[in-house]
Amino acid sequence: MSGTDPGDEYNSMKNLIGIWLMSICVQAVSAQYPQLPADSILLYFAQTQEATRACFSLWNKDLYGPIMLVDSDTRELFANVRDRKHSLIPSEGLYKGLLPEEIPVSNTNVEWGGLQWAMITLPLPHNRFDRVELITHELFHCAQSSLGFHFQREENSHLDRREGRIYLRLELEALYQALSAGRYTRSVEHLQNALLFRKYRHQLYRGSETAENQLELLEGLATYTGQMMSGRDKWQWRDYLMARLQAFGKNRSFVRTFAYETIPVYGFFLYQKENQWNKRVDSDTDLTEFFVEAFHMDKRILLQSYVKQVAEEYNGRKIADEELKRELSNNARQDIYREKFLNEPHLEIRLEEMDLSYDLDGVFPLDEDEGTVYLSLQISDRWGVLHVDKGGALMRSDWRWVIVSRPLEIDGNRVTGEGWTLNMKDGYYIEETAGGVYLISRK
Repeated sequence: MSGTDPGDEYNSMKNLIGIWLMSICVQAVSAQYPQLPADSILLYFAQTQEATRACFSLWNKDLYGPIMLVDSDTRELFANVRDRKHSLIPSEGLYKGLLPEEIPVSNTNVEWGGLQWAMITLPLPHNRFDRVELITHELFHCAQSSLGFHFQREENSHLDRREGRIYLRLELEALYQALSAGRYTRSVEHLQNALLFRKYRHQLYRGSETAENQLELLEGLATYTGQMMSGRDKWQWRDYLMARLQAFGKNRSFVRTFAYETIPVYGFFLYQKENQWNKRVDSDTDLTEFFVEAFHMDKRILLQSYVKQVAEEYNGRKIADEELKRELSNNARQDIYREKFLNEPHLEIRLEEMDLSYDLDGVFPLDEDEGTVYLSLQISDRWGVLHVDKGGALMRSDWRWVIVSRPLEIDGNRVTGEGWTLNMKDGYYIEETAGGVYLISRK
């Protein structure tokens, strides 16, 4: 019999103590906040696994993998597998623990504990179709790189401009009419007009085709995948798409949200023609030209007079009037943001190794050299964690700086301002420079 290394005993004891402390924390949180029964969570995982197996042929890959469901208030998480560092505790067929503070909670894919996870924020949708769609959407993001998709960050600030919004809304109106048409041939006419508005929008804003294409490859394909795996039949899917398009016009911002609506509708019709169309798409695919070819759009010169004439069939005047009114109020709002984040005293934070989550519907670009205002966000970086719940933050165009309003209270490592809180790590402090600009510095 071999002897036991005292160091091994010490490390084992440390691990046991760590697990015991984690268990105490989880029990305390669970006692304070009611949670889903374990059998319900297990059922949700099983339904998701069933959906990914049934749709294996969609990408020739079973997308099922590590999933964590996270309570955004308590940060308690429930997982279908254990992380490689064994931070999670087995319990009732699940794995439970607390998500570290530096990891933003959102519906996303995240690397943690040696695994790539689909993270889903609780509570989950009650409807099974919606629930499976949400989880498989994020599972697709986990698999995107292995499927050959690689992306670069592009801004779609033109979709917060009046003409950009008008011609996106016209495209979406034409897509809605395509879904509601009684005959396929009539649907194709509406699809061709939708692409007409899309192509004209790209003609108005240089570089917009590339920027939109990147987001549609990233989020549009993920949304299409989730909807294909949801379990809805053809007519349920059509009605669901129509309901989404009707609701979309109420969004405050289109900049980061449009791709969730466009690609699933084009995909719905493409699936009727060629159910494997998505397999012909890769990172280099120009989706607009892909759709133009698929739906046999006439590649004529886009004359403004003709486009405006077609727009009359899709509530063009009403949309234009609404967007003119919005532009006036939006200009006033932008001036307020410029004053708050650029002229008045403020805190500028350098970004180094950023993890970011934010409200997709709260994204408002300023001028190209100024940046974009995010109404709410969370950023984790070397210096700590920034929470912005209201009042917004300005992300500069180079993504190297984020700006919030001036600090109102500094209490050790905790700094608060109007609608925001900054929890700094040890070794950092706030300093005020000339002109009322505050910075995070290292001691």
